[in-house]
Amino acid sequence: MLILFLLTCVYALLLFFFTLGMILLKSPNTVTDFQNISVIVAARNEEKNLPELLQRLATQNYPTQNFEIIIANDRSTDRTSEVVLSFTKECSNIKLVEIISEQADLIGKKNALNMAINIAKYEILAFTDADCLPSENWLTEINRHFRGDVDYIMGHSPLILNSPVWWQLLKNLERNAFFAIAAGAFFWHWPITSTARNMAYRKSIFLKSGGFSDIGHIRSGDDDLLLQKMSKNIRRMSFMFSKNSVVPAKDREAFSDQLNLETRRASKFRYHPCSVKLFSAFVFLYYIFFTIGIIYGLLNEISLLFFLTIALKVFAELILLSFFMGKIKNFRNLPAFPLLEFFYVPFYVFIALKGTLGKFSWK
Repeated sequence: MLILFLLTCVYALLLFFFTLGMILLKSPNTVTDFQNISVIVAARNEEKNLPELLQRLATQNYPTQNFEIIIANDRSTDRTSEVVLSFTKECSNIKLVEIISEQADLIGKKNALNMAINIAKYEILAFTDADCLPSENWLTEINRHFRGDVDYIMGHSPLILNSPVWWQLLKNLERNAFFAIAAGAFFWHWPITSTARNMAYRKSIFLKSGGFSDIGHIRSGDDDLLLQKMSKNIRRMSFMFSKNSVVPAKDREAFSDQLNLETRRASKFRYHPCSVKLFSAFVFLYYIFFTIGIIYGLLNEISLLFFLTIALKVFAELILLSFFMGKIKNFRNLPAFPLLEFFYVPFYVFIALKGTLGKFSWK
């Protein structure tokens, strides 16, 4: 139990490290000028989701002459192209890029994004997905955060779920932990992870870093692997906590699809830089030791050290989540914390193993 307690101390220090990073992240001041922004969306068979997304992008509270919208139709077999073209008649700053085939060293979404980035007119590139719903002030917030030496930003993206309330709270609380770690790590210039649903970076940084070269053959990773690749050229990363920067995303309806998505995310372990691998491996091994230690303690002797170990883990996680929810001014998911404590450790271990050893599909 002493070894588990010491491992828990290290785990708690890591979470406090991320919490401190969130606290130290600077919030930008209000600005009055409008920078030019290229919004890029890769879409594959998204005829159902695109109308609402395009409507929200076309009606941004941002001067039309200062942004463009590029939709890369990635070999869709539905009416994706027709949907986009119908909007171009009413909104002149929407462009459609047709992807006919993919390259051997640049596959899937990365190929579509790369073609869109190549024709983008502006330095600031903003990204979201076809199943996302950015607020009307999303571009305003991106503009506000791209100041000084900021080269990369990410924002919160909660999930829209057609499921029982308890599952919605649990799933989004888990996502809160994901964003809390990402945001805290940004201050320390540690590119642990990112999300393509709500991010932006400078085109010059993308080009200087060689774009998707070296990672183009990997089916996933257009967000986190790219961030890790570009990090050596990024001067500063920032996170958008404001309500106006939030981009809700429609989650997969079927549990099997959700499981496939989580497996795909976990499958990239071998491609991450050493520091991220060490962090992920430590958490994985700690969770295994924690599970064994709790079972052993319950079956043998419940000591004071047993309670201290659990209390320290719970306290560190609660502090991390509370600070993040305080920054985004939304504590709605907090009631699911006890459920998350119970379910997350075995879920993380299962997904880590499945992502490393199992298979996933890509639409």
